[in-house]
Amino acid sequence: MLRLERDEEARRAPDRLELRGVVRRMLRALEPTGFYLIAGPILSRVAVDPFAEAEIRFKYLVEERRVGNLQPRAFRVAVRDLAVLDSEGRRWMLGPEDGMWYRRENERWLQSDPPRRLVCPSCGHHNLGRHSFCVECGHRLNR
Repeated sequence: MLRLERDEEARRAPDRLELRGVVRRMLRALEPTGFYLIAGPILSRVAVDPFAEAEIRFKYLVEERRVGNLQPRAFRVAVRDLAVLDSEGRRWMLGPEDGMWYRRENERWLQSDPPRRLVCPSCGHHNLGRHSFCVECGHRLNR
């Protein structure tokens, strides 16, 4: 019985790999074309905190708008889509005109600095700002 289950799993394995490939191609098609050419090396080395990733994408969008590849309305929509939810469920957004962070509180947008997490370069765990060493692997955190 166990051998039959293994054979069945072996037959299904190529389907899983094929499905992963399809999903990867679909996700690549949805990404901005030049973004990962610029930020790919940065994002592939370490886990990036969502605020830093949004800032990198914002800089890319500003450049695209400056060059003329992005209309003003499309730029505003793209910046709005960079919204980030923090660990406490608060919504954060970059201002399209100034690039400053704003958080939603009591139906108003207030300018504020987002909570930063230190990302371990060794294991990618997100640590609180007060830690000097990763709580997962013990590696020294870059400040």
